[in-house]
Amino acid sequence: WGELITKSPEYGTMKETWHASLVEATRTAEVHSKMSNRLNDYVVEDVKLWKREKFHKHIISWKETKRVEGGFAKAQKPWSVLYGRVQRAKKSYYNTSKNYFSLCGRIDEFENTVGYSLAKVQKEKEKVLRVEGHLHRAQIKYKARLDDLHNYQEQYVIDMTREYDNWQEIERERMTYFIQIFEHYAKALDITQFKHLDNIYDEFDKVIRRTSPVDDLTWFSQHYGKEMPRSFPQYEEYPGSSNEGIQMLDKRVPYQATNTEFAEPSHFKDPATTFGGAYYPQQDVDIDINLSSRLTKPESGLLSHQYDIPNPPDTDTDLPDLPEMPGSDDWLPAARLKEIGTKMKALYDFEAEEDDDLAFAAGDVITVFGDEKDGWVQATLNGEVGYAPFDYLEMV
Repeated sequence: WGELITKSPEYGTMKETWHASLVEATRTAEVHSKMSNRLNDYVVEDVKLWKREKFHKHIISWKETKRVEGGFAKAQKPWSVLYGRVQRAKKSYYNTSKNYFSLCGRIDEFENTVGYSLAKVQKEKEKVLRVEGHLHRAQIKYKARLDDLHNYQEQYVIDMTREYDNWQEIERERMTYFIQIFEHYAKALDITQFKHLDNIYDEFDKVIRRTSPVDDLTWFSQHYGKEMPRSFPQYEEYPGSSNEGIQMLDKRVPYQATNTEFAEPSHFKDPATTFGGAYYPQQDVDIDINLSSRLTKPESGLLSHQYDIPNPPDTDTDLPDLPEMPGSDDWLPAARLKEIGTKMKALYDFEAEEDDDLAFAAGDVITVFGDEKDGWVQATLNGEVGYAPFDYLEMV
């Protein structure tokens, strides 16, 4: 991100503030990194070691878990056997009682209803007597099973209490250990140990408060705006004949500063070293104003530029008159661009942003062919063909 800000069109104190935001992020990240290292060293590794010492892997669980479960199962087994006997005896007694009371009800019905023979009533009474004997035996068995369960109850409580106390001691040890771990955890995350943390935001706030749109706009106006140095064409006497023949006059734009590079003045510095020392470091920061980012491609497939095309070349030479593009006095004649193989010199660096753009550096001599359209021309350099911004070029 720092490289993107350095190469961005931003400038002056605003650019310093952008860089200061990265400085704040970097220093805060260092604090977080130290916290992470402390957590790994004093918490995570400690827990891993404790786990290896206290828990050992079994087939589908932990050995310690199986041991506790086995202890409870062993203490409950005798009680479970006696309890099952009680439940079966109780069920038998209840079923027999239900059958007995049902038969007694049928006898009462037979005696009070006309039409039943005495033989049938007598038969039902004999059945009731047999069921009554089963009921008595079931009741005795049920009470006996309960007595066995009650006699073992005290031993069952002792065994279960012992196993529970063993498990509770293990759990108490685990909780005590994690209290210590959480103390280490809180200490590792305690930001009060980082004394310089407050300075990070105090210094960042100072840079923000020093940001001055007025100073930035004034500086830009003096170097690239209405207050920049002007260089208008002046009358020059014909230099006379020479062995090299008649020299072509300079074809540069009349209203243009002699220095076209965006040089940062000495009072705008890289703020990456402002924290902890002087506000401005000793090394200047190059600002690359990427003019190509202001170019957009029209629907026709070519590119357009939002600025005016430079003024036409000096027409005081013996060049023949050429028709000019309609609608502008400052347009380079279209007929000149129709000459295949016209040599033009690059004034600025240009980086290709589209697949059909032609990249070049300041000083490269480019062969231009075809018509200029919407601020772009088709050109070739080192065997590569693409579109180049017209106002980046001058006639050779």
